[in-house]
Amino acid sequence: MKKAILAVSFGTSYPDTLPRTIGAVEQVLAETFPDWEVRRAFTSGMIIRKLKKRDGVEIETVPQALGRLEAEGYTHVAVQPTHVIHGEEYEKMLAQLEPFRPRLRLAVGMPPLHAQADYEETAQALLAWLPPVGKDEALVLMGHGTEHFANSAYAQMEQVLREHSDRVYLATVEGYPTLENVMSRLKKRPEIRRIQLAPFMLVAGDHARNDMAGDGDSWAGRLRAAGYEVRCVLRGLGECPGIRTLFAEHCRQAVKELSQGGKLWGVGVGPGDPELLTVKALRVLRQADVVLVPDAGTGDKVALSIAKDYLKGKEIRLIKTPMVRDREVMNGAHEKAAEKIAALLDAGKQVAFLTLGDPAIYSTYMYIHRKVMKRGYDVEVVPGIPSFCAAAARLNRSLCLGREPLVIIPASYDQEALMDVPGSKVFMKAGRSILDLQAELKKRGLLEKAAMVENCGMEDERVYPHFADLREPSGYFSLVIVKGETEEC
Repeated sequence: MKKAILAVSFGTSYPDTLPRTIGAVEQVLAETFPDWEVRRAFTSGMIIRKLKKRDGVEIETVPQALGRLEAEGYTHVAVQPTHVIHGEEYEKMLAQLEPFRPRLRLAVGMPPLHAQADYEETAQALLAWLPPVGKDEALVLMGHGTEHFANSAYAQMEQVLREHSDRVYLATVEGYPTLENVMSRLKKRPEIRRIQLAPFMLVAGDHARNDMAGDGDSWAGRLRAAGYEVRCVLRGLGECPGIRTLFAEHCRQAVKELSQGGKLWGVGVGPGDPELLTVKALRVLRQADVVLVPDAGTGDKVALSIAKDYLKGKEIRLIKTPMVRDREVMNGAHEKAAEKIAALLDAGKQVAFLTLGDPAIYSTYMYIHRKVMKRGYDVEVVPGIPSFCAAAARLNRSLCLGREPLVIIPASYDQEALMDVPGSKVFMKAGRSILDLQAELKKRGLLEKAAMVENCGMEDERVYPHFADLREPSGYFSLVIVKGETEEC
């Protein structure tokens, strides 16, 4: 196993600050993880081109760096971004990783402002490192800012900083809060006559030198015009030892993930509509090295058809799961599936097993899940939206109200024993016996309370608000809901 850390930065064209910030973070990563090769990549094409033209220095993009690592035989890569927040540049980087996931084991470290504890660590490190603030002075930090929703991290960071000192402010160049917001608050503090300006950015580059400390309409110029005495600290966050340590700690989580064995996720993909995939399911599928698809031998791969748009570039393998009632045959197939999954996990692969609806409800996957878990592997279930919840939504009705129970019945088996149980009833996978079920409900006086949805959320979906209207056999994924006694409000 060859392993590397790829430090991903936006970049800087200022050669004097590069080794003190980006280079210093990379050095800490190399010292913290001496068994890992540390490489560099920039996400700014403009800076990459400028460095090459002006200085003859070639910096790789993320795809170029990963491609070279792959060509050199590296198999495990921890990617540690030096972006301050989980914003546009961070997401751009994540997208660039996707084509390499089928061939490389990748894990991604978080930016400094991620968990609540990160904000406190950042505040303590920053205030201990910057020059102390005088009695009649305020510290104003310049963040980059963004239109991305992650911009809210700056407001949270200022709040944490102000828990240490009420003379600390944070404004952004391209987001909220702005310098104008801060200046309006400073007007309410007449005792403050001096301002210390410092960048809240990894590098003290163009924004810090021109927008913050430059002449004319810079932040320093506007504050001086308002009557403040201003001093500028041209040091980026990458020069702060505590911030560099925080990067290393976040990278440690990615290194730990890659150092452990593989993991199996059973991923519920919902009933049929790809838009009903959960956010967690999408995240797991994005991180998976291998995606397993159940193969019942019928030719249809419904779970795959639901998730296919999110699996581009993924390694997809079929797992035989015969739909038979012979327990011996079923158990043998599940054992073989568990053995194949165990081999993938032993190779350190992150494996996602697709299953319709929710894995915990009449899913073949759970048989395999238990066998893999008994072998001692790390397993996790990612819940999906069950078909009966989606069908109720499609019918614009509730499943149960008040204290009314809900009874879920596999319709292809003997149902008579549960027909008289009080409450609403769901008959799942009723296609094979749908007309017999219809006749039985009519005999018991329940047909008028029944509705049916066939292939819920799929292109060939059929909806029968009145189950009595069905005149012909339906498909396997047919679901019947029989309302209980509780009246709808």
